[in-house]
Amino acid sequence: MQASRRTGNLALALCLGAGLAGCATRVPLDTPVPPVRTVTAPAPLPAPAPVQKEEPVTYSVDLGGARDDGVRPLPDAPVVSQQDIDRLRAWVADHNRLYDVAGTLMIRNVELCPNNARRILGFTAKNRFSYTSQFADTAAAALGLDERLQVIHVLPGSGAQNTGLRRGDILLDFNGQPVPSGPQAEREASVLIISETRGKQQVKLTVDRQGQPVTLDVPLTDACAFGIELGDSEEIGSYADGYRVMVTRGMLGFVRSETELAYVMAGEFARNLLAAGDRTAAAALIDQYRFLKTGTPSSAAPVQIRPYAAAADIQADRLALYMLARSGYDIRAYAPFWERVAQAASTVPVAELPVNSYAVLHPGFRERQQAIPRLVSTIEQKRARNEPLLP
Repeated sequence: MQASRRTGNLALALCLGAGLAGCATRVPLDTPVPPVRTVTAPAPLPAPAPVQKEEPVTYSVDLGGARDDGVRPLPDAPVVSQQDIDRLRAWVADHNRLYDVAGTLMIRNVELCPNNARRILGFTAKNRFSYTSQFADTAAAALGLDERLQVIHVLPGSGAQNTGLRRGDILLDFNGQPVPSGPQAEREASVLIISETRGKQQVKLTVDRQGQPVTLDVPLTDACAFGIELGDSEEIGSYADGYRVMVTRGMLGFVRSETELAYVMAGEFARNLLAAGDRTAAAALIDQYRFLKTGTPSSAAPVQIRPYAAAADIQADRLALYMLARSGYDIRAYAPFWERVAQAASTVPVAELPVNSYAVLHPGFRERQQAIPRLVSTIEQKRARNEPLLP
């Protein structure tokens, strides 16, 4: 399982770098098949015989494109619900919000993550097959995706953005090699890009932009290589498994600004860089939450993570505050934000808190309250003296 997770994690890091394999937001295969559609064709009216009704012709609809053997396909395009379109668009928008904040932290803190630093391209690309069969047609309707890989997000501050790569560009050619398309496009393109970027400072990328080929020389960008995940959970939570970082939709709804979101993500980046030991439970929880849910919510109990000790959280706060300061965020509101998180949890009896909510996983906030102001003061003094912001 460890080897499998590492492969996925590397691919997800390339989601922000190569912008390909692993960045797909995959949806579980538990969506119920839509009701069978019945079309009754009117019978001819031969004379003088009385009117005879033909037997109804039955079609089966599978939003993924797979149809039962022996059943005729519908002559028109599959029907997708507006609800699914809206949900998928919101899911992608939330993911892109995470990428924007994560990108700033990853690019500006290479010195603080020497063991995780990589050269990345800085964009995310998907096609309709980036989603499971139940959402393939929804992806086409909601995002305009087809079999070709299309850029859906460009990382701020990356070489891709600085060169002029745009959302909606369709990948055609990478360093003289055709970019794969079809069901395995992301995986095949990931292999191509890993090979073509090794040892290089920049790469040549040709895209289709509104029907016209455009060739760009894209410089690679040094960045911390972390996998970024969105969790389909209403819990106010965030998690780190040693490589990936997940922020739940509940936490996204709780934060009031991108600065507060940066506080959350920097803390999990710091835990990835500092924490040692078994992270199996966190990895399993991330795997459980990383899919957009459809149909009836799963009744399976979430994997429970062991809470962090206060001393470990204070170490993470220290590194996170340096990462935030180096990225240009105001660190003075760091402590008040976590106080608000603690206050929100205090309104619910401890026994009723979700097992993996932030308040349960980080119970030592009183000790952190005393330590954070000192950490902030130290960093501000270094900044005033124009000293390097290094822990």
